Amino acid sequence: MYNLECIKTRKSIRTYTGEKLNEDQKKSILDYISDDKNLIGLMGNKIRIEFKEMEGGMSGKIGTYGMIKNAPSYLIGICRNDKGSLLDCGYVFEKLILFLENMNLGTCWLGGTFERKQLSTDISLGKDEFIPVITPVGKGTSKFSIKESIVRRSIKADKRLDFDKLFFNNDFSTGIENERAKEILRMVRIAPSASNKQPWRVVVDDENTAHFYIERTPGYKSAKIGYDIQWLDIGIAISHYLIAKGGGNILIDKPDIEMLSEHSEYVASIK
Repeated sequence: MYNLECIKTRKSIRTYTGEKLNEDQKKSILDYISDDKNLIGLMGNKIRIEFKEMEGGMSGKIGTYGMIKNAPSYLIGICRNDKGSLLDCGYVFEKLILFLENMNLGTCWLGGTFERKQLSTDISLGKDEFIPVITPVGKGTSKFSIKESIVRRSIKADKRLDFDKLFFNNDFSTGIENERAKEILRMVRIAPSASNKQPWRVVVDDENTAHFYIERTPGYKSAKIGYDIQWLDIGIAISHYLIAKGGGNILIDKPDIEMLSEHSEYVASIK
């Protein structure tokens, strides 16, 4: 269901053929999002995911600033607006994205670029719930549109920070030499993130415990969209790590490691 090949091949698709999902595809998606084991994150939060077809399934259009075209359906992630729930939402939703990649369906993470107020009128939300993320889902076109190419260039979608700026051994001044650790962390390096900011930093200690941190982007737009979108990014990164490693246990046990900068925040450790 989740494999390294899906992690390697998956790209954001913003232009679709408009072709509706067939009944088998819809059944597979609905079965997936109704199974609790696919919806409960590492912190124990259950994420709600709604499937909506555009024709008659949603009033008006989802305002994505013209960036998404002809998508026949959307998946909507719903959770509480706190750190643990957002991390779990990122973790759960990325595994869903990879499940769809395995079905050869196109997707695109949308966290800040959709009209949340409009969408909330079509989805019944609980008292403490909100919608941090959605994805279109459908058959993508074979080539990127001109607008899509411009968007990808503007956020440097295919570029990543140098490995040695993201991943460390024992402290934030020593590089990783263990080849197995490098192999796993390369899958984390190619994880998607909001505006491709790549806020994760990981220190692997001598016991092969991976300590995850957020390295915040100063002045980033989280305040403008009403939630801390970089906690979603950390959940995505941890999902890639666990898939590449073949499993592991999450711990909240902050190690005695000097922070990389004033913008750093410890998140969790994977053993």
